[in-house]
Amino acid sequence: MDNSTLDFQTFFPKWLTQLELYLHQLLHLLQSPDESKHKQLIRRVMAHYHDYILAKTQVSSRNVFLVLSPPWLSSFERTFLWLGGFKPSLALHVAKRCGVELTSDQAERMERLTVETKDDEIAMAERLGRLEVQVLSPAMLALTRMGGREVNGMIDEADIAVEKLAEDMEFLVGCADYLREKTVAKVVGILTTAQTVRFLAGMIQLQLSIRRWGQLREIDGGS
Repeated sequence: MDNSTLDFQTFFPKWLTQLELYLHQLLHLLQSPDESKHKQLIRRVMAHYHDYILAKTQVSSRNVFLVLSPPWLSSFERTFLWLGGFKPSLALHVAKRCGVELTSDQAERMERLTVETKDDEIAMAERLGRLEVQVLSPAMLALTRMGGREVNGMIDEADIAVEKLAEDMEFLVGCADYLREKTVAKVVGILTTAQTVRFLAGMIQLQLSIRRWGQLREIDGGS
């Protein structure tokens, strides 16, 4: 296991602990009319999620396949992954269902963003599908069946093919992370400051709930 992975596995529990603290602060601020405090906390929470992406990117640059099926998440949590993270449209679902009352203008802008985000997700899914076709191509399968045996220099071709696949997947995960951040930023741009506090609280509550369910399932499965 390389240093970037070890560093992340040290970073992640601390990051989650801070995320829970931010959730408590967000819920507390729901009762406060102080908009300046709202804005300060929103910036900190957004920066906290950006720190997660930066740390994950370091792991992805060393081994993107680890990010696609991360051992620091439970098997239940991994079922929610889409290219190494949450599906961008999930942010829109949370925004519409977290108890925020949208004006007609906000609702219209949210629907336009929903269509835009879905189109982006479809484009990325198509690109991922093309990569999967490459992986399952007869040439790639033939190289895989060689099991490391060199036949007329073919083992070098296998290494090159896997390296190219990893580069393509790393780029795709990076695009997915960009889309995730862009979508959340656009949702925040549509919502008022007070609505954003409720929205971010909803996002964190969902993430932490999925994590707790995953941990409980693993405990039940291991008992």
